Amino acid sequence: MKTYLSVLLVFLLGACVPKSEDIVLTFEVQDKTAPIVALVYGMTVHELPLDEQGHAKIVLNHIDALYANVFYGMEKKQIYLEKGDRLHIRFNGKDFSHTVEFDGEKAPVMDYLNSIVVMPLAEEDYGLAFQDFVRKLDQKEQEFIKLLQARSLDCYGKFVKMEKGRLKYAFGSALLMYPVGHNFVSQDSVYKADDLYYGELKKLMIEDEDWVDLKEYRDFMCEAAHVLDVENSNETAIYKKIVGKMKYIANHIQSDRVKQVLLNTLACDYVEEFGIRDIQELENIYKTYVKDAVLMADYQAKYDRWDISSPGRPSPDFEAKDIEGKVYTLKDFKGKYIYIDLWATWCGPCKRELPFMRELAEKFNGKNIVFLGLSIDHNAASWQEKAKSGDLVGVQLLLGRHSAFQQAYNIDGIPRFILLDPEGRIINNNMTPPSSADTEMTLNDLAGI
Repeated sequence: MKTYLSVLLVFLLGACVPKSEDIVLTFEVQDKTAPIVALVYGMTVHELPLDEQGHAKIVLNHIDALYANVFYGMEKKQIYLEKGDRLHIRFNGKDFSHTVEFDGEKAPVMDYLNSIVVMPLAEEDYGLAFQDFVRKLDQKEQEFIKLLQARSLDCYGKFVKMEKGRLKYAFGSALLMYPVGHNFVSQDSVYKADDLYYGELKKLMIEDEDWVDLKEYRDFMCEAAHVLDVENSNETAIYKKIVGKMKYIANHIQSDRVKQVLLNTLACDYVEEFGIRDIQELENIYKTYVKDAVLMADYQAKYDRWDISSPGRPSPDFEAKDIEGKVYTLKDFKGKYIYIDLWATWCGPCKRELPFMRELAEKFNGKNIVFLGLSIDHNAASWQEKAKSGDLVGVQLLLGRHSAFQQAYNIDGIPRFILLDPEGRIINNNMTPPSSADTEMTLNDLAGI
């Protein structure tokens, strides 16, 4: 009886545990011909190693709905997943396309996705008059919706809604291209976007918190923000264009969720491709409106991949020569704290720090720290003359202009001071100068100095 009650208690307790909202995707591959299976969505690529039995698994969290592609070698299949889904994919590695099977609640959805190809409009359709073009778009969208309805997938209500949105904005993207496409195909240089055109675009600016998980929807909404911002629609500079889109979305989108996701999309896409240099205006908008922890973590991860000079990270390395021509790198100073002075002989503020640097170096003489001057002079003779003058202290090296080290630290102005620990990790990437009383205090507080 005691055993029975224990089992019953475990069962009842288990029944009270809510279903996990994580998505769990598993693979089973027979006759492996490649060591990995890849899951790709947006700019994200997960390469999943197959074990000896041909099994792989991935758990995705913080995702409401997701269209993705599964690649094995050069072949691919499309899948759709929602939070809480469990999907098992099995296939023979020698014939992925024809042997793939989907086990899970939404298997019929996968079969639909992999038997329907959404075809874009033909080039000649852009030669149609605008109202005829809009009717053509609607006709094509409805043709594909009929194919969807014929599959009797109404029991998958969220998917049906998402798929209708995907079709709407897949064809909606053609609307964005119409002015340029029409002029090109029809050779009609007279046509220009008018109120009728902008009105059709605005009809598609639907604020839907489900559709915001669709790449097609996000792409349309972000690009339409540029087109509808008539004042800046001719802007071609990439950064200014991104900031313009963000401003338009911040000012015109009412749904907080939609606004945050679109702003996150624009900011992440820009940072991932172009980096974090001179993006203060972008960050001002982003940090004002985006408060969702998951979105912020996504942006921060992309930001951090560029911010290689943040405290705690290994310092970017350098190659620099002393006055005798000997080449030094960071490893030559391993085991000591390093106080780096990035300077040049032509820099007045740099030269004003030199007496303070001498005084600081004398106070820490014999301590576990090296004072390292890295000159960015392009004129080696000027640097050599200064190095021989006796005005400099510590180790003095010629780094030269436009070095990878300078670029990695995003240094536009000098003097610039950097403090590294004995393992070459960054303590402060914008350290106080020798003339500051805080500098001596900071150095005295270093462990093992």
